[in-house]
Amino acid sequence: MTWWQALPAICIAATLFFVPGFVLARGLGARGFFSTAMAPLASCGVIGVSGIIGGVTHISWSIWLVAGVTIACTAAGWFLRLLFRDKLLPVARSSGGPVLSWATVLLVLGTSAPMVAKKLLPAMGTPDSFAQVYDNIFHLNAIRYIIETGNASSLTLGNMSTGRSGISIYPSVWHSLSALVAQLASVNVFVAENAVTIAVTALVWPFACIALVRGVIGPKIIATVVAGILSTSFWVFPFQIIQWGPLFPNTLAYSILPIAVLLLASAFGLTRERMADPFTVVTLFAVSVAAMFLTQPNGFSAMLAFSVPMVLGLWIRTLIQSLRSENRTQNVLLTLAWGLAALVTFVIIWKALLLGYDDWKPSRSLGEAVKDVATGGLLGRNFTWLASMFAAVGLLVILIKRRGWWMIACMAVAGGLYVTAVWAPMGAFRHTITGSWYQDPYRLAALVPLFTIVLASVGADGLAIGVGSLLKRLALRFGGRAASLSQKPSAALQSIAGLLVLVLGLAVMVPLTLQTNQKGMKMITKKISQSWSYKPGWIVSSPEYILMSRLDSEVPPNAVIAVDPFNGGSLAYAISGRKVTQYHLNPSPSKDLLLVAQNLATASHGSETCKLANELNIRFVLDFGSFYMLDVPAAKKYPGFVEIQNAPALKLIDQQDHAKLYEVVGC
Repeated sequence: MTWWQALPAICIAATLFFVPGFVLARGLGARGFFSTAMAPLASCGVIGVSGIIGGVTHISWSIWLVAGVTIACTAAGWFLRLLFRDKLLPVARSSGGPVLSWATVLLVLGTSAPMVAKKLLPAMGTPDSFAQVYDNIFHLNAIRYIIETGNASSLTLGNMSTGRSGISIYPSVWHSLSALVAQLASVNVFVAENAVTIAVTALVWPFACIALVRGVIGPKIIATVVAGILSTSFWVFPFQIIQWGPLFPNTLAYSILPIAVLLLASAFGLTRERMADPFTVVTLFAVSVAAMFLTQPNGFSAMLAFSVPMVLGLWIRTLIQSLRSENRTQNVLLTLAWGLAALVTFVIIWKALLLGYDDWKPSRSLGEAVKDVATGGLLGRNFTWLASMFAAVGLLVILIKRRGWWMIACMAVAGGLYVTAVWAPMGAFRHTITGSWYQDPYRLAALVPLFTIVLASVGADGLAIGVGSLLKRLALRFGGRAASLSQKPSAALQSIAGLLVLVLGLAVMVPLTLQTNQKGMKMITKKISQSWSYKPGWIVSSPEYILMSRLDSEVPPNAVIAVDPFNGGSLAYAISGRKVTQYHLNPSPSKDLLLVAQNLATASHGSETCKLANELNIRFVLDFGSFYMLDVPAAKKYPGFVEIQNAPALKLIDQQDHAKLYEVVGC
């Protein structure tokens, strides 16, 4: 399959990210660009909630379930707006011309998306290749699980790997989206996963950055260009995070994070213009919480962290106003009270998000970590000079204008989280600050680009304003021509000038970005290429994949295949839909399965091993040899499934090079 043949699947993924959320946002009262900006975030919320509703009501996962929930939520939002319509203040239209504004967004997005795709598609290989990295075994099997069972609920997805029933929470939005793409485009789970990956990295992430910058700065052409183009320039996100792990749910959560930040900024009155009424903001905030939690709670943790400067800024402003008010004592006490309540609430939620994992050792000195943030050379890798220089100018612009402090504070939050993860010693302090991210420096490094892009856009806008003012002053020196030059140009002339600025901006930014970030991109695309390759084939080799692709014609649907998850056998489920003994490298095998795994090759009829194999419905065994993805002691717990020779209970029925399929005949 070629990427051109996979284009319909990518388009379906893109549609799923925008259409349900746009419909819901409009129903909740969002208008203009704000309704489109909220679409990817709201779509993730709708899809996550749809999965839970489907799981509870036993309605199979499909586009019709998503459509039904979208319509129901939209109707509920519209009805609630009717109840409160007398209390809702109208929102003024954006100050920017709609035609030029949309042309800017679409042209920048139409430039940035191919820039990402041009780097990512060759690195990924073909549409049916896949990341041969630890987490992807679970992700691919989870997509197949949703397709096979019809259950996309985040409340129960964890049951796939544990084998239990009841509540077992795992955020499912990524997998649910991929399952929908597989259903609608009639492609396998590998193509579906890659289609969603391309849609998220090449479309959703650049669009979300553009939306945030447009909201906080305004519909400025240069700022929009810089936001869109720089969103493609950081090797650490989204490229590194889809290679490391791969952290696909994190990639999606961080890609819609700018939209959640825009919503927060709107709630606290920090946007350039009022974007929505309180009802719309509050209801969309509820949707955003659902979207973040059900996509990846790391995204919600980041959203919560970035809200701290906004809440703190509001509290300080309110306290100053209270001290200057007539009822000073009463107002100060009220301000202190709600500030304390906010602090307690934050601590309770933050503590609940901390995870019991602390295995990452410090890897950078304090000076090195700070330099990483300042230069974009995160994790001690290649710098992103262009973005860093624009961001430094943005910092200076905010200091001069004395407006926009919260952006600097949010950048400090992102940088502080990263510095804590890579520099602070293991222990209570680091765990308290970064515990909800597993203290993982990769996850926290991926947060730094967001506000680097915001500050860089502020800097570019400040430079554009400064250059414009300088040119105007120079023009006024030409005496008689000053009057005509100082007159306000017509709308048509403004649009033509705006388009010219847009084209020139793209003509400068695109080659500059490609040139200054060349080394970092080469490094990360090489890593992605290695991860998506059958050589060395960390999870499965080409012969193993070929053999597993025949399983659906050789293994009955109700039979279970015994596998060693450490040599790639677990992916038999994702490839063929046939059940396996373990769907991921963890949790550890049950006591009964462990006994079978150790003795099946030498078992005889009537033995305890055969009895347990029958109870587990094990009818086949995949033997992929002893090349393990992780060569750890746990990988050696399956001698009965590996390098089988002279096994009286097993019969070889298919073979592809070293990969073998046995049927259990002696039990």
